[in-house]
Amino acid sequence: MSSIKNRRFNIPQLMVLPTIIFILAVSVYPLIYSFYMTLHDWSLTRAEPPTFVGIGNYISLFQDSRFWYSFRTTVIFTGWAVVMEMVIGMTLALSITRNTRFQQICRSILLIPMMITPVVLSLMWKYMYNPEYGIFNYFLHFLKIEGPIWLGEPSPALPAVIMVDIWQWTPFVFLLLFSGIASLPPDVFEAAQVDGATGFQTFRNITLPLVTPFLLVALLIRFMDSFRIFDTIYVLTKGGPANATETLSIYTYKVGFNYFNMGYAATLSYIILVIITIASQQFVKLEGKS
Repeated sequence: MSSIKNRRFNIPQLMVLPTIIFILAVSVYPLIYSFYMTLHDWSLTRAEPPTFVGIGNYISLFQDSRFWYSFRTTVIFTGWAVVMEMVIGMTLALSITRNTRFQQICRSILLIPMMITPVVLSLMWKYMYNPEYGIFNYFLHFLKIEGPIWLGEPSPALPAVIMVDIWQWTPFVFLLLFSGIASLPPDVFEAAQVDGATGFQTFRNITLPLVTPFLLVALLIRFMDSFRIFDTIYVLTKGGPANATETLSIYTYKVGFNYFNMGYAATLSYIILVIITIASQQFVKLEGKS
């Protein structure tokens, strides 16, 4: 009897075992192996086997001026993109929540950018930014203003790339915040109206505190996604011009697949992972407090 019970007890564990093995194979093993690579001078352009250097790659990384430049670019990109997405997403969510008549059609239209594949969307914006036949310079020319070379000059390149990210992912923030606002109890707002609270007072004292958990979730997801962005920037500028849009992910790609320095590229990847992990833990703590 006990053997039958043990057999029944082991069946669920056996059913889960393939999933556990798959997760270990595609996530845990690459993490361990890539950390092993960070401890070696591992270049694909040399016939010699990898040389153990210990923390040498990490020391070189913190002395690398290009790493710090790409880190600065990543922080600027992430900061502007995420903040603008939060502000615009919140504004749209509040506006559409109040306008019940066109709510469904507005939601459908706003979600279109998020449905487009990032590569296709980036190519679309690349044509729009074209200095000769792009729509932006066309309107500037119509206003007798000389348009810049959006993706070919260092100064407008980063803001242009940030604009693409904002346009694509603001609908995601809007969707989360709209769901949060729609789930709030209407009794609280009715009581605020009876008490004579203005729209701003209602937002500051009721809506914002109640929707903060949704805001933090959107902030966490968008921070992680923006900090490691690769596809959009690679299609638009490949990190140029003059490394003006070179984020950490783009720099890591160049080190690994242009310069074939796999050990240093793995080190850069681990630094990105550590930064995102630490920042994510702080967001989770804030969410727990809220």
